[in-house]
Amino acid sequence: MSENYKKLINDTIKTIINQFHRKPDKFFNEYDFHQYFYHAFYKQKEFSMQYDTKDGKKTIVLHPEYPTLKKFRRNPPMVDKNGKRARYDMAILNPEFIKQNEFEVVRCRDISKIKPWEKGTSKNLIAAIEFKFIINHSKKHIQEIKFDNLKLSYAYEAEEKYILIFANIREKEKEIDYFKDIKRDKDIKIYYLAVFNENGKKIIIKI
Repeated sequence: MSENYKKLINDTIKTIINQFHRKPDKFFNEYDFHQYFYHAFYKQKEFSMQYDTKDGKKTIVLHPEYPTLKKFRRNPPMVDKNGKRARYDMAILNPEFIKQNEFEVVRCRDISKIKPWEKGTSKNLIAAIEFKFIINHSKKHIQEIKFDNLKLSYAYEAEEKYILIFANIREKEKEIDYFKDIKRDKDIKIYYLAVFNENGKKIIIKI
């Protein structure tokens, strides 16, 4: 992946973090956050530029809810060849992957059309990104984050991997360590930012 793409991804993530830091109440729910996230990336011309597939269809590199190649079971989180394919919250496709393959391969719905990617093979994706928006601390989020972490651990088709977690808690609550039992993968970059209100004042508690 070119260093230009890598810098653009990291700069855009910093923009999203700074926006949440300054205006956490701008987002009511995770859907709000998904919309802003897509917008922040799409306005970069490198992520909204169109490329032709091998069979002449046009598409861009930025795609939400992009299918995984591995199959999983959610509870407990594990790889399961008899399970179901999951989806990345956001994928940034490799332009070369788009140009060298037909449209049906690029959109990745039919797994039979995809080569069996494993460690050390070429990368279909520049980045696979998972994000979580939390308004109430809950242990259920631990399971969800474990599953996101598992998906990315087996995202051999992605060059860069990110988990972004944002929490806007209305009042100070007992903090939960969402990463205590997670087996960390050195290739996954994790960002966590939480704010809460105390006597009407915004407090940043972790980044």
